[in-house]
Amino acid sequence: IQSVVVTVNPNPTLVITNPSAVCSPATVDLTAASVTAGSSTGTLTYWTNSAGTIVLNNPTAIATDGIYYIRLTNGSCSTIQQVQVTINSSPTLVITNPPAVCSPATVDLTVASVTAGSSAGTLTYWTNSAGTTVLNNPNAITADGTYYIKLTNGICSTIQSVVVTVNPNPTLVITN
Repeated sequence: IQSVVVTVNPNPTLVITNPSAVCSPATVDLTAASVTAGSSTGTLTYWTNSAGTIVLNNPTAIATDGIYYIRLTNGSCSTIQQVQVTINSSPTLVITNPPAVCSPATVDLTVASVTAGSSAGTLTYWTNSAGTTVLNNPNAITADGTYYIKLTNGICSTIQSVVVTVNPNPTLVITN
C-alpha cells in the first residue's frame, strides 16, 4: 500500500457589493475596487451569464440595467457571483420659451405651457446652469435673461435653459 497526498484547495472568497444606481446616460464600472472589496486575491473576469461562458464586453462602462456575473479565479479554483446594475432613466424636460411681455408685466415660468411635454416630476427654478442658485419668484420674472428649470424624478434630474424677454415700454416724449 502506498500513501497518496491529496491537496484540497479552498475556493476563493468573492464578496460582491452592488454598485450604486446611476442616471442615464452615466455608466457603471464593474471593475471598480469597491464592487469586490473584501474578496480573496486572484484574477477577476466578467460575464453575462451565470455559467461564465459569455464574456461581458467593456465591464468598465455598463450602460444597461441587469444582472451580470464576476468570476474570481485563484490558481485552479474559482467562484462566480452575480452583481446587480441599476441605471435609471433621466427625465425628459421640454422647454418652450414664454412669450415676450412689456414692462411692467412679468413672466411666469411656473405655468404648464413652459414645460408641456415633459416627464412627471418636481420642477425647481434656478439662475445658473449648475442649479445651485435659486431663482426667487419664478412666477413673477421682471428682467430679461436666461434662467434654468430642473426636473427631478426620483434620483435622476435634468436641467434646461429658458429665455425670458421683458421689453421696456417705449418712452413717449411730447414737445409743444
